[in-house]
Amino acid sequence: MKFFTLSALALLLLGFWQGAAWAEIESDVVDMIAQESLDKRKPTLAVANKAAVAKKLTLEALGMACKLMPIRVGAVLTGQAPMEKRSQECLEKQLGLKAGSLAPLLEPPARWNVGSIYRVHEAIDVYAPAIQRWFNEHFGDYIMSAIDFVVEVKETKGSHGDRRIQIIFDGKALPYSDDEGWAATQ
Repeated sequence: MKFFTLSALALLLLGFWQGAAWAEIESDVVDMIAQESLDKRKPTLAVANKAAVAKKLTLEALGMACKLMPIRVGAVLTGQAPMEKRSQECLEKQLGLKAGSLAPLLEPPARWNVGSIYRVHEAIDVYAPAIQRWFNEHFGDYIMSAIDFVVEVKETKGSHGDRRIQIIFDGKALPYSDDEGWAATQ
């Protein structure tokens, strides 16, 4: 474990850590697929968001009514997350839309990175080596799942009363394979 920690620190100090460049995928194919996905979802997203504004429904209110975290509702209504059937029925009811009108949002979206999320990438990139070190110290050779995963965003108050944003990533701890998994077969 010491070797890993020292190696990570050495890479960081030597400038081999590429930061946000590692987090972004730059590809015309990715852009085309993501744009096509968004174009298919746009008309439905426009109807849903227009209804939410007209009814003055916040993400908090929709989340509470549909038993979802507000950020999950926001991810669905911005086209960044797929919606499940139960959520579709609830959101259609809350938004006053006819049954089936949100069906296009059931399909998983193709996503791409945009400049508006740069700061989240930056925060992860800056603290990733320390986070990995913490994982190693507490779990051993583990990573956090982004599949068995939820994210919660809260507004908090700082020590001087300032408004702050708290992002909580909650993912399953997954071990890398050990020597037993790499044993040669006879």
